Amino acid sequence: MKPHIGSLLLVLLLPGLTGCWDQRELKEIRIEDAEAFDLLENGKILFSISVPTIKLKKQAQSEVAVPILGAEGRTINEAYAEIKKTASQNLDFGKTRLILINKRLAQKSLYPALESYYREAHSPINVKMAIVDDSASKLLHLKAKDRLMVSEYVYELLQSGEDNGLIPKASPFLIYSMFTNHGTDATIPIVNPIGVDRAKISGLALFHNKQMTGELDSNASMSLIMLSKSKPDYFTITEKDNSSNMIVSLFMNRDGNRKIAVSNDKDSLRAVISADFTCDLVEVPDNIHFDDEMLKKLGSQLEQKLSERAKEVIKELQHANCDALGIGLEVKAHHYHYWKAIQWDKVYPGMSIEPKITINIVKRGLLE
Repeated sequence: MKPHIGSLLLVLLLPGLTGCWDQRELKEIRIEDAEAFDLLENGKILFSISVPTIKLKKQAQSEVAVPILGAEGRTINEAYAEIKKTASQNLDFGKTRLILINKRLAQKSLYPALESYYREAHSPINVKMAIVDDSASKLLHLKAKDRLMVSEYVYELLQSGEDNGLIPKASPFLIYSMFTNHGTDATIPIVNPIGVDRAKISGLALFHNKQMTGELDSNASMSLIMLSKSKPDYFTITEKDNSSNMIVSLFMNRDGNRKIAVSNDKDSLRAVISADFTCDLVEVPDNIHFDDEMLKKLGSQLEQKLSERAKEVIKELQHANCDALGIGLEVKAHHYHYWKAIQWDKVYPGMSIEPKITINIVKRGLLE
Protein backbone atom coordinates (compact mmCIF):
# COMPACT_ATOMS: atom_id res chain seq x y z
CA MET A 1 0.00 0.00 0.00
CA LYS A 2 2.81 2.39 0.86
CA PRO A 3 4.40 2.34 -2.66
CA HIS A 4 1.06 3.40 -4.12
CA ILE A 5 0.83 6.34 -1.68
CA GLY A 6 4.32 7.46 -2.65
CA SER A 7 3.52 7.32 -6.35
CA LEU A 8 0.33 9.29 -5.76
CA LEU A 9 2.25 11.99 -3.90
CA LEU A 10 4.75 12.29 -6.75
CA VAL A 11 1.94 12.72 -9.26
CA LEU A 12 0.33 15.43 -7.12
CA LEU A 13 3.65 17.31 -6.78
CA LEU A 14 4.42 17.38 -10.52
CA PRO A 15 2.21 20.42 -11.35
CA GLY A 16 4.09 22.43 -8.75
CA LEU A 17 7.47 21.97 -10.47
CA THR A 18 8.11 25.08 -12.55
CA GLY A 19 11.29 23.92 -14.25
CA CYS A 20 13.70 26.43 -15.76
CA TRP A 21 11.29 29.24 -16.54
CA ASP A 22 13.89 31.84 -17.53
CA GLN A 23 16.21 29.76 -19.71
CA ARG A 24 17.82 31.32 -22.78
CA GLU A 25 19.05 28.87 -25.40
CA LEU A 26 22.52 29.77 -26.63
CA LYS A 27 21.61 28.85 -30.20
CA GLU A 28 18.80 31.41 -30.18
CA ILE A 29 20.74 34.48 -28.98
CA ARG A 30 23.78 36.61 -29.84
CA ILE A 31 25.95 37.38 -26.82
CA GLU A 32 27.35 40.87 -26.33
CA ASP A 33 30.80 40.92 -24.75
CA ALA A 34 31.47 44.69 -24.80
CA GLU A 35 29.47 47.90 -25.02
CA ALA A 36 30.54 51.44 -25.94
CA PHE A 37 28.58 54.65 -25.39
CA ASP A 38 29.43 57.92 -27.16
CA LEU A 39 27.69 61.27 -26.81
CA LEU A 40 28.15 62.91 -30.21
CA GLU A 41 28.49 66.61 -30.99
CA ASN A 42 24.97 66.65 -32.44
CA GLY A 43 23.57 65.51 -29.08
CA LYS A 44 22.74 61.96 -30.19
CA ILE A 45 24.01 58.75 -28.58
CA LEU A 46 26.17 56.33 -30.57
CA PHE A 47 25.72 52.90 -29.00
CA SER A 48 28.11 50.16 -30.16
CA ILE A 49 28.42 46.50 -29.16
CA SER A 50 30.79 43.69 -30.04
CA VAL A 51 29.20 40.31 -30.73
CA PRO A 52 31.61 37.32 -30.93
CA THR A 53 30.46 34.83 -33.55
CA ILE A 54 31.76 31.36 -34.42
CA LYS A 55 31.97 30.84 -38.17
CA LEU A 56 32.07 27.24 -39.34
CA LYS A 57 34.43 26.26 -42.15
CA LYS A 58 35.01 23.10 -44.10
CA GLN A 59 36.43 19.95 -42.51
CA ALA A 60 34.99 20.73 -39.07
CA GLN A 61 37.15 23.84 -38.70
CA SER A 62 35.89 27.12 -37.26
CA GLU A 63 37.02 30.66 -36.53
CA VAL A 64 35.77 33.46 -34.30
CA ALA A 65 34.68 36.72 -35.87
CA VAL A 66 33.86 39.77 -33.71
CA PRO A 67 31.61 42.16 -35.65
CA ILE A 68 30.89 45.58 -34.17
CA LEU A 69 27.25 46.66 -34.39
CA GLY A 70 26.36 50.29 -33.81
CA ALA A 71 23.59 52.82 -34.27
CA GLU A 72 22.69 56.38 -33.29
CA GLY A 73 19.62 57.51 -31.39
CA ARG A 74 18.23 60.30 -29.28
CA THR A 75 18.39 57.90 -26.34
CA ILE A 76 20.33 54.70 -25.67
CA ASN A 77 17.18 52.58 -25.96
CA GLU A 78 16.38 54.15 -29.32
CA ALA A 79 19.91 53.40 -30.56
CA TYR A 80 19.63 49.83 -29.21
CA ALA A 81 16.36 49.37 -31.09
CA GLU A 82 18.15 50.38 -34.31
CA ILE A 83 20.91 47.84 -33.63
CA LYS A 84 18.32 45.08 -33.19
CA LYS A 85 17.10 45.77 -36.71
CA THR A 86 20.50 44.62 -38.05
CA ALA A 87 21.05 41.63 -35.72
CA SER A 88 20.16 38.18 -37.02
CA GLN A 89 19.15 36.89 -33.54
CA ASN A 90 18.04 38.23 -30.19
CA LEU A 91 20.79 40.16 -28.40
CA ASP A 92 21.73 39.31 -24.82
CA PHE A 93 24.00 41.46 -22.63
CA GLY A 94 24.09 39.01 -19.70
CA LYS A 95 27.74 38.07 -20.44
CA THR A 96 29.08 41.58 -21.08
CA ARG A 97 32.56 42.05 -19.60
CA LEU A 98 33.46 45.61 -20.61
CA ILE A 99 31.72 49.00 -20.65
CA LEU A 100 33.37 51.98 -22.39
CA ILE A 101 32.01 55.52 -22.09
CA ASN A 102 33.37 58.60 -23.81
CA LYS A 103 34.29 61.65 -21.75
CA ARG A 104 31.57 63.87 -23.20
CA LEU A 105 28.84 61.51 -21.98
CA ALA A 106 30.55 60.98 -18.61
CA GLN A 107 30.64 64.74 -18.05
CA LYS A 108 26.90 64.90 -18.68
CA SER A 109 25.83 61.81 -16.71
CA LEU A 110 26.84 58.16 -16.34
CA TYR A 111 23.40 56.94 -15.39
CA PRO A 112 21.82 56.52 -18.87
CA ALA A 113 24.60 54.10 -19.86
CA LEU A 114 24.27 52.05 -16.66
CA GLU A 115 20.53 52.16 -16.04
CA SER A 116 19.82 48.80 -17.72
CA TYR A 117 22.44 47.08 -15.52
CA TYR A 118 20.50 48.12 -12.43
CA ARG A 119 17.10 47.25 -13.91
CA GLU A 120 17.51 43.88 -15.65
CA ALA A 121 17.47 40.69 -13.55
CA HIS A 122 20.11 38.91 -15.65
CA SER A 123 22.63 41.79 -15.63
CA PRO A 124 26.28 40.67 -15.57
CA ILE A 125 28.20 41.26 -12.35
CA ASN A 126 31.85 40.75 -13.33
CA VAL A 127 32.02 43.86 -15.53
CA LYS A 128 34.80 46.43 -15.79
CA MET A 129 34.37 50.06 -16.82
CA ALA A 130 36.60 52.67 -18.44
CA ILE A 131 36.32 56.23 -19.73
CA VAL A 132 37.72 57.09 -23.18
CA ASP A 133 38.80 60.64 -24.07
CA ASP A 134 37.52 60.71 -27.63
CA SER A 135 35.49 57.83 -29.07
CA ALA A 136 34.61 54.73 -27.06
CA SER A 137 33.40 52.92 -30.18
CA LYS A 138 36.81 53.35 -31.86
CA LEU A 139 38.42 51.48 -28.98
CA LEU A 140 36.17 48.50 -29.78
CA HIS A 141 37.76 48.40 -33.24
CA LEU A 142 41.24 47.95 -31.75
CA LYS A 143 43.13 45.01 -33.28
CA ALA A 144 45.07 43.56 -30.37
CA LYS A 145 47.62 41.11 -31.78
CA ASP A 146 47.92 39.02 -28.62
CA ARG A 147 44.21 38.57 -27.93
CA LEU A 148 41.34 37.27 -30.03
CA MET A 149 38.84 39.87 -28.80
CA VAL A 150 39.46 43.49 -27.82
CA SER A 151 37.17 43.08 -24.81
CA GLU A 152 39.49 40.39 -23.47
CA TYR A 153 42.55 42.60 -24.00
CA VAL A 154 41.10 45.73 -22.33
CA TYR A 155 39.55 43.68 -19.51
CA GLU A 156 42.92 42.13 -18.67
CA LEU A 157 44.62 45.52 -19.03
CA LEU A 158 42.30 46.94 -16.37
CA GLN A 159 42.72 43.85 -14.17
CA SER A 160 46.51 44.21 -14.33
CA GLY A 161 46.23 47.91 -13.44
CA GLU A 162 44.15 47.02 -10.38
CA ASP A 163 46.63 44.37 -9.23
CA ASN A 164 49.60 46.75 -9.64
CA GLY A 165 48.00 49.63 -7.73
CA LEU A 166 47.55 51.89 -10.76
CA ILE A 167 43.75 52.17 -10.70
CA PRO A 168 40.81 51.23 -8.44
CA LYS A 169 38.22 48.63 -9.28
CA ALA A 170 35.22 50.04 -11.15
CA SER A 171 31.98 48.34 -12.20
CA PRO A 172 28.32 49.42 -12.32
CA PHE A 173 27.61 47.71 -9.02
CA LEU A 174 30.71 48.93 -7.17
CA ILE A 175 29.95 52.55 -7.98
CA TYR A 176 26.18 52.35 -7.49
CA SER A 177 26.43 52.94 -3.73
CA MET A 178 28.55 56.01 -4.44
CA PHE A 179 25.72 57.42 -6.56
CA THR A 180 23.21 56.94 -3.77
CA ASN A 181 25.32 57.30 -0.60
CA HIS A 182 26.13 60.93 0.21
CA GLY A 183 29.70 61.11 1.54
CA THR A 184 31.75 59.29 -1.07
CA ASP A 185 32.31 59.59 -4.82
CA ALA A 186 33.40 57.33 -7.66
CA THR A 187 36.55 57.17 -9.75
CA ILE A 188 36.81 55.28 -13.05
CA PRO A 189 39.97 54.47 -15.07
CA ILE A 190 40.69 56.35 -18.30
CA VAL A 191 41.90 54.16 -21.18
CA ASN A 192 42.93 55.46 -24.61
CA PRO A 193 44.11 53.70 -27.78
CA ILE A 194 47.74 53.85 -28.87
CA GLY A 195 47.89 53.23 -32.60
CA VAL A 196 45.69 50.47 -33.99
CA ASP A 197 46.65 47.54 -31.75
CA ARG A 198 47.34 48.77 -28.21
CA ALA A 199 45.69 50.78 -25.44
CA LYS A 200 47.06 52.48 -22.34
CA ILE A 201 45.75 53.41 -18.91
CA SER A 202 46.24 57.18 -18.99
CA GLY A 203 44.64 58.29 -15.74
CA LEU A 204 41.57 58.37 -13.56
CA ALA A 205 38.24 60.14 -14.08
CA LEU A 206 36.84 61.88 -10.98
CA PHE A 207 33.11 61.99 -10.35
CA HIS A 208 30.73 63.89 -8.13
CA ASN A 209 27.30 62.30 -7.97
CA LYS A 210 26.81 60.95 -11.52
CA GLN A 211 28.96 63.45 -13.45
CA MET A 212 32.65 63.51 -14.31
CA THR A 213 34.10 66.65 -12.75
CA GLY A 214 37.87 66.21 -13.17
CA GLU A 215 40.69 63.77 -13.85
CA LEU A 216 44.11 62.67 -12.61
CA ASP A 217 47.08 61.54 -14.67
CA SER A 218 48.50 58.04 -14.19
CA ASN A 219 51.11 59.12 -11.60
CA ALA A 220 48.59 61.02 -9.51
CA SER A 221 46.23 58.04 -9.79
CA MET A 222 48.76 55.85 -7.97
CA SER A 223 49.07 58.44 -5.20
CA LEU A 224 45.29 58.33 -4.77
CA ILE A 225 45.29 54.51 -4.57
CA MET A 226 47.94 54.69 -1.83
CA LEU A 227 45.55 56.70 0.34
CA SER A 228 42.33 54.91 -0.64
CA LYS A 229 40.71 51.85 0.90
CA SER A 230 41.87 49.78 -2.09
CA LYS A 231 44.72 47.45 -1.21
CA PRO A 232 46.48 46.07 -4.32
CA ASP A 233 49.18 43.41 -4.20
CA TYR A 234 51.97 45.99 -4.34
CA PHE A 235 53.06 49.38 -5.65
CA THR A 236 56.19 50.00 -7.73
CA ILE A 237 57.84 53.42 -7.60
CA THR A 238 61.07 54.82 -9.06
CA GLU A 239 62.63 57.85 -7.35
CA LYS A 240 65.82 59.87 -7.24
CA ASP A 241 67.89 59.75 -4.06
CA ASN A 242 68.94 63.37 -3.53
CA SER A 243 71.85 62.58 -1.21
CA SER A 244 73.58 60.23 -3.67
CA ASN A 245 71.99 61.55 -6.91
CA MET A 246 70.97 57.98 -7.84
CA ILE A 247 67.79 56.54 -9.33
CA VAL A 248 66.31 53.68 -7.28
CA SER A 249 63.20 51.51 -7.57
CA LEU A 250 61.16 50.04 -4.75
CA PHE A 251 58.32 47.59 -4.18
CA MET A 252 55.83 48.92 -1.63
CA ASN A 253 53.24 47.07 0.44
CA ARG A 254 50.77 48.87 2.68
CA ASP A 255 50.69 47.68 6.27
CA GLY A 256 47.03 47.11 7.04
CA ASN A 257 44.36 49.61 6.01
CA ARG A 258 44.71 53.35 5.71
CA LYS A 259 43.26 55.33 8.62
CA ILE A 260 41.21 58.54 8.53
CA ALA A 261 40.98 60.66 11.70
CA VAL A 262 38.46 63.51 11.57
CA SER A 263 38.38 66.32 14.13
CA ASN A 264 35.89 69.15 14.44
CA ASP A 265 37.10 72.09 16.51
CA LYS A 266 34.59 74.94 16.61
CA ASP A 267 33.13 73.92 13.26
CA SER A 268 36.64 73.83 11.72
CA LEU A 269 36.78 70.39 10.10
CA ARG A 270 40.14 68.63 9.68
CA ALA A 271 41.05 65.16 8.42
CA VAL A 272 44.34 63.28 8.68
CA ILE A 273 44.84 60.28 6.38
CA SER A 274 47.57 57.89 7.55
CA ALA A 275 49.13 55.08 5.53
CA ASP A 276 52.17 52.96 6.49
CA PHE A 277 54.26 51.13 3.88
CA THR A 278 56.93 48.45 4.03
CA CYS A 279 59.34 48.67 1.08
CA ASP A 280 61.93 46.52 -0.68
CA LEU A 281 64.74 48.26 -2.53
CA VAL A 282 64.82 46.21 -5.74
CA GLU A 283 66.88 48.25 -8.21
CA VAL A 284 70.02 50.25 -7.36
CA PRO A 285 73.09 51.33 -9.37
CA ASP A 286 75.87 48.76 -9.64
CA ASN A 287 78.56 48.74 -6.91
CA ILE A 288 76.46 50.89 -4.58
CA HIS A 289 75.93 49.65 -1.04
CA PHE A 290 73.09 51.11 1.03
CA ASP A 291 73.86 51.00 4.74
CA ASP A 292 71.24 51.54 7.46
CA GLU A 293 71.85 55.27 7.65
CA MET A 294 71.42 55.70 3.89
CA LEU A 295 68.23 53.65 3.97
CA LYS A 296 66.87 55.83 6.75
CA LYS A 297 67.63 59.01 4.78
CA LEU A 298 66.09 57.51 1.64
CA GLY A 299 62.97 56.56 3.59
CA SER A 300 62.63 60.10 4.95
CA GLN A 301 63.00 61.56 1.45
CA LEU A 302 60.33 59.20 0.11
CA GLU A 303 57.96 60.11 2.93
CA GLN A 304 58.36 63.80 2.12
CA LYS A 305 58.00 63.35 -1.67
CA LEU A 306 54.99 61.03 -1.47
CA SER A 307 53.26 63.23 1.09
CA GLU A 308 53.74 66.32 -1.10
CA ARG A 309 52.31 64.48 -4.10
CA ALA A 310 49.41 63.25 -2.02
CA LYS A 311 48.66 66.86 -1.01
CA GLU A 312 48.52 67.87 -4.69
CA VAL A 313 46.18 64.96 -5.44
CA ILE A 314 43.91 65.94 -2.56
CA LYS A 315 43.76 69.50 -3.95
CA GLU A 316 42.66 68.08 -7.31
CA LEU A 317 39.99 65.96 -5.59
CA GLN A 318 38.67 68.98 -3.69
CA HIS A 319 38.72 71.13 -6.83
CA ALA A 320 36.58 68.47 -8.58
CA ASN A 321 34.41 68.11 -5.45
CA CYS A 322 35.15 64.38 -5.62
CA ASP A 323 35.29 62.71 -2.22
CA ALA A 324 36.96 59.58 -3.56
CA LEU A 325 38.63 58.86 -0.21
CA GLY A 326 35.31 58.64 1.61
CA ILE A 327 36.05 61.37 4.17
CA GLY A 328 32.36 62.28 4.26
CA LEU A 329 31.51 58.80 5.53
CA GLU A 330 33.91 59.29 8.44
CA VAL A 331 32.35 62.66 9.26
CA LYS A 332 28.90 61.11 9.08
CA ALA A 333 29.93 58.23 11.35
CA HIS A 334 31.78 60.21 14.06
CA HIS A 335 30.24 63.69 13.89
CA TYR A 336 26.66 62.94 12.92
CA HIS A 337 25.02 66.04 14.39
CA TYR A 338 27.52 68.26 12.59
CA TRP A 339 26.95 66.25 9.40
CA LYS A 340 23.20 66.83 9.55
CA ALA A 341 23.72 70.58 9.98
CA ILE A 342 26.00 71.13 6.95
CA GLN A 343 25.94 70.78 3.18
CA TRP A 344 28.84 68.42 2.51
CA ASP A 345 29.19 69.56 -1.10
CA LYS A 346 30.09 73.04 0.16
CA VAL A 347 32.22 72.05 3.17
CA TYR A 348 34.40 69.39 1.54
CA PRO A 349 36.19 71.56 -1.08
CA GLY A 350 37.53 73.95 1.56
CA MET A 351 38.29 71.70 4.53
CA SER A 352 41.80 70.82 5.74
CA ILE A 353 42.99 67.35 4.65
CA GLU A 354 46.50 66.23 5.57
CA PRO A 355 48.14 63.03 4.26
CA LYS A 356 50.65 61.25 6.49
CA ILE A 357 52.76 58.58 4.80
CA THR A 358 55.30 56.44 6.66
CA ILE A 359 58.01 54.44 4.84
CA ASN A 360 59.99 51.53 6.28
CA ILE A 361 62.61 49.99 3.97
CA VAL A 362 63.34 46.46 5.16
CA LYS A 363 65.32 44.98 2.25
CA ARG A 364 68.03 46.50 0.10
CA GLY A 365 68.40 44.15 -2.85
CA LEU A 366 68.44 40.48 -3.78
CA LEU A 367 71.95 39.77 -2.47
CA GLU A 368 71.74 41.76 0.77
